[in-house]
Amino acid sequence: MAVFERLGMSQLFRGPALVVLLSFFPTLARAAFLSYFLIFLSERFKLSVDQIGLFVGGFILLSSISSLVIGAILDRVGIKRLMLSSSAIQSSVYAALLLSDSLVLVFILCLVLNLAYLSLETTVRMYIARQFIAAQTASVLSFKYTLTNTAYALGPLVGFWLNKQGASPLLFCSVATLIFVLIPGRPFAESGRSVQQNADNEGLLASLAIMAKDKKLLKFTIASILLAGVFGQFHLYVGQYLLTVHTAAQMYEIISAVFVTNALTSILLQYLIGRRVRAERFRLWMCSCVLAFGVGLLGFAFSSTLLAWVVFTVIFTVGEIIIQPLEFLYITHIAPVHMAGAYYSSQNLTYVGAASTPVICGFILANFSSVYFLLYLLVLLIAGGVIFYKEGGKLTFPKVTQPRSGGAVGDQRSI
Repeated sequence: MAVFERLGMSQLFRGPALVVLLSFFPTLARAAFLSYFLIFLSERFKLSVDQIGLFVGGFILLSSISSLVIGAILDRVGIKRLMLSSSAIQSSVYAALLLSDSLVLVFILCLVLNLAYLSLETTVRMYIARQFIAAQTASVLSFKYTLTNTAYALGPLVGFWLNKQGASPLLFCSVATLIFVLIPGRPFAESGRSVQQNADNEGLLASLAIMAKDKKLLKFTIASILLAGVFGQFHLYVGQYLLTVHTAAQMYEIISAVFVTNALTSILLQYLIGRRVRAERFRLWMCSCVLAFGVGLLGFAFSSTLLAWVVFTVIFTVGEIIIQPLEFLYITHIAPVHMAGAYYSSQNLTYVGAASTPVICGFILANFSSVYFLLYLLVLLIAGGVIFYKEGGKLTFPKVTQPRSGGAVGDQRSI
């Protein structure tokens, strides 16, 4: 505990702040599920690789777009109720998938599962914004991303091990998700301010109309989608690229090193770097992010050794580490207090950019030189970076008094 006190994170181990820690378990369940789900579809329904890709991509994209409507609903329900219901729904769906023999039913269940997971993630972000003061937000968020990266590193290993032992990972996922209910199930106070604001909200359609007219949100969404096209599924497009320039054996060796390096770098550096990200220095951090992505991409294009791939993966991952808290701080700054859930849910549209790149990558690599694919990624990077840079210069920060030392003080935040 002394280590966390020195890092300024001791407040995460007491009281309702344990919600941030326990968010690890739904993500661990999701990571184990996604890795096993490919085997599940192949063995139970005999789907081919391309059919599996369409199936998975379909429910992820559909749920990402639908989450905009869900986000507007989140602003009308208490955070505690959202946490409990989202966890219970995920646990129930994992259990139901064990008994499902209809592919249509499985698709519907997966759609509900992904919506519940995205809703829970949005709720946790809302909770962080309300529960912690501005000076703590980047640290708390970076700690959460460290837990998320750890879950995605461990989840596939757990899923494959359980499957090898003859046990269904779906049962593990159902139980792991329920662990999150333990702390949210205990009473904790929600600020009267947020409850009153929720009571005075506009209608659902009115909320969506406000979002559609918000130019800041529109530019944020476009920039996020563009940048997500660069880093959202880089493991997939790197593997596709490697298949065009190396043998299958060389590709497997390099992509394995890229996976491990990306996971370890995220786990080790997310908190150390991410906690220093500040919205007041948005442009500086955005330039650092774009530079890291750019150097990483150029390195991938010209790397000829395994060591070079490892080095440039580390640099590229630093860009990922920066962009995650940076996007959160930006959306927190522009979101109206009573529409936090709707605005945070808009971040889920980044899946559109992440999902599109492997498709476009396959088309370019199959019909043109790989140089054109590098140019495509650089265009996405520069376009998204320029939009964020210009909009970051328009952010204003009112002077505030120095907060008292101690734990979370929700009333000092705008959300």
